[in-house]
Amino acid sequence: MGSVLNASAAVLPLVLAVASVFLPLWYFQFNAPFLGQRWLEVTIYPLEGIKGAVQDVNVINHYVGLSMIGNEYVPEVSYLPHFYAAVIAVTAVYSFSALTRRRRAAQASLVVMAALIVVLFVFVYFWLYRFTHTIHPDAPIKIEPFDPPFLGEHKIANIVVRSYFGPSIGLHIAAVAIGFASMKRMR
Repeated sequence: MGSVLNASAAVLPLVLAVASVFLPLWYFQFNAPFLGQRWLEVTIYPLEGIKGAVQDVNVINHYVGLSMIGNEYVPEVSYLPHFYAAVIAVTAVYSFSALTRRRRAAQASLVVMAALIVVLFVFVYFWLYRFTHTIHPDAPIKIEPFDPPFLGEHKIANIVVRSYFGPSIGLHIAAVAIGFASMKRMR
């Protein structure tokens, strides 16, 4: 029974990493007085990029002086498939190392997996920072550059923005947690 649990703990992170490719990476929701109770949502997917109410959000962005969003305006989303390929490759190294009882290689790959998650958070934050600090001065509604709404709910002028990570990142975190927990059993 113990070897089945060890094999599951070795393979499950890889299954989660592969599944994460098909789930949302990040969500943004927008509401303004003219929208009433309706919230606009934009979702970032690892393979498809930016989806959702992109055109409506771009109208709001135009009025407050922010840049357009969309796959054609945010070239950084083109890096996401490469990033996810790297995560899957490192997770495969972990799984192989754990199955073959190579503790140090498994630990090293877990550290790299955790570092990749941190890099993803930093990447998203800095993209948001640059986006929210580049305000077009000729916008109809004047706002000052602002700190990005990274996680949680924020009010910018009369617009409420919600930002939170999606299940894709949750699966990455679970994969790393399962890997580190399984290290206790690997001798």
